[in-house]
Amino acid sequence: MAIELDSTSMNIEQTKQQKDMWLLLFLLVALLSGIFVLYAYFLNSPVVTGEWPRSITVEPGTSVKEITKNLEAEQIVHSKELLYFAITLLHNPEDIKASTYVFEEPLTTLAVAKRLVAGDFDSDLIKFTHREGERATHIAIEAEAVLDNFDTQAFLARAVPLEGKLYPETYFIPKTFTADELIDLMLESFEKHVQSELDSSSSDLTHDEILILASILEREANSPESMAMVSDILQRRMKEGMPLQADASIEYILDKPLKELTPEDLRIDSPYNTYTNRGLPPTPIGNPGIEAIKAVLNPIPSNYVFYITDNDGVFHYAVTYDEHKQNIETYLR
Repeated sequence: MAIELDSTSMNIEQTKQQKDMWLLLFLLVALLSGIFVLYAYFLNSPVVTGEWPRSITVEPGTSVKEITKNLEAEQIVHSKELLYFAITLLHNPEDIKASTYVFEEPLTTLAVAKRLVAGDFDSDLIKFTHREGERATHIAIEAEAVLDNFDTQAFLARAVPLEGKLYPETYFIPKTFTADELIDLMLESFEKHVQSELDSSSSDLTHDEILILASILEREANSPESMAMVSDILQRRMKEGMPLQADASIEYILDKPLKELTPEDLRIDSPYNTYTNRGLPPTPIGNPGIEAIKAVLNPIPSNYVFYITDNDGVFHYAVTYDEHKQNIETYLR
């Protein structure tokens, strides 16, 4: 009788263990399903970080995989895989038209897919790119070529005194944009991207001096690291009362490429000549981007006083003038 009771107890225990196992398995499946749903929800959610609008240009013959890859790279969607799934399974990929699609605000991945197959692109907007370091006169030339109602003289009259604050960016604007509207848009971007950096700065330089030095760095250096290195060198020269000797300032005076400057050019009589005058030029020599401005505010400390750029764009630094001359002999002769 005792044996029968023990056998019954064991069966009950085994049944209980099986129920517990199935319950645990159910909970695990539910948890994984919940995680999957949350992850899918995240992948479909709009990309809310960064600046908008954003755009993608679909060239004729571009594959769906390439389109979805570009949209993820431009941070218009979180996942190229989910977008590819949405386009191929929920829509007809052949409906995607070659054009520039401008996304004014963040959209879900499913909404982006729908925009693409509907051919819903903003054909009334043009892509206008103002590059880092460009001066107001160059912006005017480019704007005049693409904007129907652009008044070059009105633009220059207002823009030249604002040199340094016309924020370089790719803008999507109507062809009917006026000179004032373009300037206002650039100033708004400057306020959004730069003003907080200036306001929180602990630099001994004034805001105007920061923009002037950043405009020089934009033309003198070619990467965030080289900008920060050259920033430290130029700020040390300023503190020690040395001339900056920045070729970019001569380029600004003559509107002449750096590689075409001659020794005679370096003796030109101008307040912008940083070879014959100590300190900064009176105004920015272009409109710097945020990386150049950050390089002024966060220079990379070193003992270097001199630098050159070789024909491949590589920087070579020196502590003494003799080392500097040796670098010139080695990399530029």
